[in-house]
Formats: sequence, C-alpha cells, structure tokens
Amino acid sequence: MRQVKMTWPELETSVTFDLEDNLNKELCDEFWNALPLVAVQEHGVVTGEIIYSWVNMLSFAKVAFAQLHTEAPVGRVSYSQGTGNKVIVKYGPCSEDCAAPVLGLVPEKYHGDLKKVGLAIWNNYYMDKKIYRVVFEKGEE
Repeated sequence: MRQVKMTWPELETSVTFDLEDNLNKELCDEFWNALPLVAVQEHGVVTGEIIYSWVNMLSFAKVAFAQLHTEAPVGRVSYSQGTGNKVIVKYGPCSEDCAAPVLGLVPEKYHGDLKKVGLAIWNNYYMDKKIYRVVFEKGEE
C-alpha cells in the first residue's frame, strides 16, 4: 500500500495516510504522480472539524467512490474535483453533507496529531492570521 506523508512545518507535525487504490485507483495514481505538493492549510468555518488545502494539481480521474463527509470516518482524506481541486481531511465531527472522492485514510494512531493541527488552524483563523503550510510527499510504497 502506498503511503503519503503530510507535514505541517510550522507546527512541527507529520502524519501519514494510506492511499485507497482499491476505491479510486485512477485518482490515487494522479495524486501520487503529482507529489510533492505544497499548499496553504485552511479550515472549514461552518461545518465542524475538517481541514482542506487547495493544491496545484488538476484531476480528471473517473471516480468510482465518493463518501459523504458526515458519514466518513475520522482520518478520511478526500480529493474534491468538484469544489476546486483540494485535499480534505476530516479530524472530528463534521456536518458537511456533500460527498467527495475518497483518496485515503489516516490511521487512528495519528488522530491526536490531526486534532492538534486542526485546532491550531482553527485558532489561527481568529487570532494570529499566519500562513501554515502543508506538504504532501511520497512515503512508503
């Protein structure tokens, strides 16, 4: 299974996620081949514990499986072609009731790190207004 490493340099935090080739092989291949990617980390404002980043990659992959954010497990990584080519990570409860193509899943052992990142980005929106980067790069194959 291919793994992608996500790093937030300013927060000194990294997690990995497994690409779900079994669900969306073409999308996973496009994403893998585009790595490394660097983006600004954003946070959903009205939908709950969900972070996203606009990446400099266009995907035209046929998607076999999309999942509602409300039904996705914590750690779900999605890639939204329909709302602007962005990587989305759910780190807790979320009321966003649209579906996004499944890209991967962050293992449970990293959920605390995701929560730390999510809360830092959320608080940054209202306090510091700094730019926090997220770096996506190839991990193990």
